[in-house]
Amino acid sequence: MGAAPRITNRERVLLALADAPEFEDQYEQPRRFSQVGLSQRLGMAQSHVSRALSGLIEEKLLTNKRRRVVGERRRVMTYSLSEEGMDSLYDLVNDIEHSDILTTGDDGSLVQIELGRLVEKWSRRGAQRFPDALSMADLLREAEIHDGLPLIESPPEAAEESDDDLSSEAIGLHLELAELRRSQGDLSSVLDHLSRAASLHRKRGNPVGAARCILAAASLGAQVENPSLLSSVISEIRDPVEKMDATLMLHDLMLNQSPELVQGLLDGLPSDHPEVQLRVAEQQIRNGIDVSISEIPKQLPGVVGIRQHLWSASLARLQCKIAMKKGSGWPVPSKVREILSLIGGQSRQPHPLLFGELVLAFLRNPVIDDKERKELLQDAWALQPSMPTIGHIGFQLVAISNPPEAMIILINLQQKFESLGDERGAQICTQRLDAL
Repeated sequence: MGAAPRITNRERVLLALADAPEFEDQYEQPRRFSQVGLSQRLGMAQSHVSRALSGLIEEKLLTNKRRRVVGERRRVMTYSLSEEGMDSLYDLVNDIEHSDILTTGDDGSLVQIELGRLVEKWSRRGAQRFPDALSMADLLREAEIHDGLPLIESPPEAAEESDDDLSSEAIGLHLELAELRRSQGDLSSVLDHLSRAASLHRKRGNPVGAARCILAAASLGAQVENPSLLSSVISEIRDPVEKMDATLMLHDLMLNQSPELVQGLLDGLPSDHPEVQLRVAEQQIRNGIDVSISEIPKQLPGVVGIRQHLWSASLARLQCKIAMKKGSGWPVPSKVREILSLIGGQSRQPHPLLFGELVLAFLRNPVIDDKERKELLQDAWALQPSMPTIGHIGFQLVAISNPPEAMIILINLQQKFESLGDERGAQICTQRLDAL
């Protein structure tokens, strides 16, 4: 037990950046790691935030870098903790959790207790939870002093989320939480936050913003309910780069579900762009036309990180499709495995759909043995890409699994088909379950 630390603007900024190192490798940074984002989250004037940041940088507790930020067109300065900053943060959090405070005991008298223990008691009783040390620090900061100790008699009222909160900050928070939950592997929460953000965008009359959220959710396995409407909304995007990204994403998502829709998606895009060239080549393969990819660059100009990994995966998938048709020219298996590791479940930013599609194409290579085939299918199944990709993966996995494993997969698939109203798919699952 010990004295409560003094919670100044400096300490609050340090606490607000506690999870910033987890996002170092992300293509886009959450807005809350910028000056504007910190100001909004902490309820502080930006000038005060700026002074606190400058002091922490001078103490070598923070690093700063101009990066892409969610919701910003241009790169802005973002902040993270240095190694010294993480050590300082650990000490501060420890001091906060072990701070001596006064509270009302069960008999109504004042009792002395550590803040961390008090918060635990509140959580067990179903009161407001405190997910981070910043929340506890604010309790200390706002508490009255009684006999030299902070007096905290009861948890503050939990702020209820309002469906009518249509502010850009509310939408931004959902997007940031989605990004955080994604880094933690909590896919259901990611989809929930993206759905809420899309709903708020629609209520604000911003269909383009809603479209972006829907596409992000779909890339993680959610269903696109109205692809034609989504296509028309994407056509309204003015920024050419954003329009291309959204169009290509929709194209890839609907390739197997709605071939008639995707046929016209590429027409409004520059034909000499590598991303468009790749999709046109895939289209030609489907139409039985011989294709060469020698003119398509192996590296996207000016692109690094996850975007380059996704490009390499798409190119490898196309190469596999060409090799299936010709019977030769397969990509080097070790290279494909490396690409899969960069976009799979162990990566910081998994992409279930592309991972599954690449696995399905790669497994046609005759050099792949049964053991590797099963391992790759299991990895793809674990990511749960959207239909129909998950269906193809599941049925292939069933064919090489023992009866108990196959039964679990078929039941899962059957539920997916039924939820989509796909009676034929559900019937096939029933037939195969009966055959086990």
